[in-house]
Amino acid sequence: MTLKLQIGLDTITSYRRLAYTAWHAIAEFVDNSTQAYFNNKTILDEVYAKEGEMLTVSITYERESGVLRIVDNAIGMSYEELEYALHIARPPQNTSGRSKYGMGLKTAACWIGNRWVIRTKKLGETVEHVAAIDVNEIAEGRNDLNYRAITNKSADSHYTIIEITQHNREFHGRTLGKIRNYLRSMYRVDFRNGVLKLEWQGSALAWDDFYQRLLVSADGERYYKTFEFDVHGNQVTGWVGILEKGTRADAGFSILQCDRVIRGWPDSWRPTVIYGQEQGSNDLVNQRLLGEINLDGFEVSHTKDDILWLDDQEEIVEKKLLEACRDYREYAIKRRKASFDSRGPSDLEVKTAILEFQQEITSPELVDQMNWAVPSQEAAIKEVERLSEVVTSKSAPEFSAQIDSLLVKIYVSRDLSPTDLYFASESPDPSTISVIVNMSHPHFSKLAGSEGVLNFLRHCTYDAIAEWQAMNRAARIDPDTIKILKDRLLRVPLEIERHNLP
Repeated sequence: MTLKLQIGLDTITSYRRLAYTAWHAIAEFVDNSTQAYFNNKTILDEVYAKEGEMLTVSITYERESGVLRIVDNAIGMSYEELEYALHIARPPQNTSGRSKYGMGLKTAACWIGNRWVIRTKKLGETVEHVAAIDVNEIAEGRNDLNYRAITNKSADSHYTIIEITQHNREFHGRTLGKIRNYLRSMYRVDFRNGVLKLEWQGSALAWDDFYQRLLVSADGERYYKTFEFDVHGNQVTGWVGILEKGTRADAGFSILQCDRVIRGWPDSWRPTVIYGQEQGSNDLVNQRLLGEINLDGFEVSHTKDDILWLDDQEEIVEKKLLEACRDYREYAIKRRKASFDSRGPSDLEVKTAILEFQQEITSPELVDQMNWAVPSQEAAIKEVERLSEVVTSKSAPEFSAQIDSLLVKIYVSRDLSPTDLYFASESPDPSTISVIVNMSHPHFSKLAGSEGVLNFLRHCTYDAIAEWQAMNRAARIDPDTIKILKDRLLRVPLEIERHNLP
């Protein structure tokens, strides 16, 4: 007796449960259209030149009538090619392109809906082929498709039209917007190369490249460079850049294969060796470092939304990518240098900070704050006393420091409200200062890491000490005196570093 592994026709119904997103399912049809063009590029380019056209894929979704329609003007399919395409899991003849496993058309269509019709007409032939697929009928064992041929078509026409109905899920407003954004990101290289016109809901999609948004160096060059390295015989190429003004949504790497984004904006790849914690934090690296990496030859997931890393591939790619963009990464983070005379932010960090602060200080929100009434001295004193009482009565200081004859008590408190002052200081007697730092203040949440907190504590504490010095040693509090006194205090870290040098 022979025991066989058998796969029933009812397996087709399980495709609706695959881990597709709407945009990756729809992309399967665009992949087939574009690959059909690449396979027949010479012929089609001649035809398009005569027609005044280019490869065009038009996708429309009609929620009211329940129809998803994909129309292309690629070369079309003959009867034999249509029959081959409808054979599940039969790989295409060219497996190095965008159509890899012989599954995409079938699985994506089944994921979207239970009934679909394919109309196709190949360039040079006079017959249009129409095939209707009913998923539920096939699952019940009736796999003879409803097929008909329409003759006397023009040999010059060429197209494929796919209509999917009886949908398993509806696409609503937010999803429709995501489909648009992901599709224009996925096919960015085709747009750059001028080989594809992709329409979604009647509008042509376009990709706004990041190049013009990259930071410009002092010599006028943009922070952009290419890289290339090898991973187990697979050649990896790409580019890395630094945005002048960025957001977390724009940063990260887009992974491409066969010039099609597998994973990328608006959900870019952020390897931890470059971006820190899983999917990154919100520092300058995660806001401004971005690029593209081409991973041709690597295994891709069935839904073509991520790389299936084998063995140590991921570790090697991340390591070599870090080496390729290490200098740019260092530009985008705050770092200490070993020598005291070179310590401080880079030119890029300064420029980045200036640009951000320029936006902040010219904002309407700042104008609103400037128009607030100045509190009276009595009201200000009462507010400080209130904060001091709230904090000092509930907790001991975080630490105390005896500076000559002055005792400084530092309170770092979460007991205050976000609407309370960012810090307050009180001197109950000439030899003591209490410094209260409000960790609930909105500004505190903007601090980046321990360096940010350290500098914030410095400024709050040194403001308090400078005011104490002005009052107790100069017998006056005026802005210029306080600035001079605080300036000396801000030089203390540099002096400490200088004295600790070997």
